[in-house]
Amino acid sequence: MTLAGLPAPLRPSGRSLRAACLGLAVALVSAAAAARVPPRTTPPTRPQHSPWQSNRATYFVQGLTDLGVIYTRPRVMLGYGAPHWQYVALDAFWVVTNSFTAPYVGWRASLPFLDAMLGVRTVYPYNRELLAPRRSHTGPELGLDPGGERSTYSAIDFELAAYAPLLHGVLFLDVHPVCVDAPREQHLYEEMLRAVMRPPFAVGLRGGYMYGIGPAENPKVGVVAEYVLLPGRPGNVTRAGPIGLLRLSRSLELMAAFSAVADSPDSLGIWHGPYAFIGFTHRWAERL
Repeated sequence: MTLAGLPAPLRPSGRSLRAACLGLAVALVSAAAAARVPPRTTPPTRPQHSPWQSNRATYFVQGLTDLGVIYTRPRVMLGYGAPHWQYVALDAFWVVTNSFTAPYVGWRASLPFLDAMLGVRTVYPYNRELLAPRRSHTGPELGLDPGGERSTYSAIDFELAAYAPLLHGVLFLDVHPVCVDAPREQHLYEEMLRAVMRPPFAVGLRGGYMYGIGPAENPKVGVVAEYVLLPGRPGNVTRAGPIGLLRLSRSLELMAAFSAVADSPDSLGIWHGPYAFIGFTHRWAERL
């Protein structure tokens, strides 16, 4: 049957036929274009390495306070960047322990997996004295005798700390050169390195690994090893032991570490030889 044989109401006009053909062509072109466009996918989320992780950079003031057994270190930084994540800042803290106190002022730059610090620290020991040079020292020698010279000194600290995620945990390495202003013909006990050094120079190396438990990698437990280079001394100091970290909230962590002496030119005993800490770290920040 031809179009001419249709009743008039069913017979399409030339105009309507052209419109139908045009609509069909547009539909085919649209379908072909849609087939060429890949479907939208949800962009992958960035891994969250820290509760403070952020890309927003502003001026800020931030604080970090360590409070442990016979030890406290309030710290304040004024800088630019993302607080506690990536920034540059002026850095100041004051250490108070049962054996010494030490203010510090310096500069700090932090990236997600790298920290660099440079500053000046002045150490005021309560009961320490400068030591006569010997091949080996003992713990009782560190005490201040009547008429002895107190081992007050200033130190230039440079510290570089690197971190890398590895196998559901974190690998860390810290390099800490120290240059002290003290008589070179005498020895002194450097409070931060926890070793008897010959001025003016010593280097602390610390590294280890912490494994994160559970999907959130919290808590973390692992081991830490230390090596203190003591130029001018007959030997260096080696320590090692366990370390653990528990995040209680975005702002509060509990940390414990004990690094026992494995090798040393000195016999400083349990109070002066190992490195040990158990306490809380609290963080806060305000954007300016």
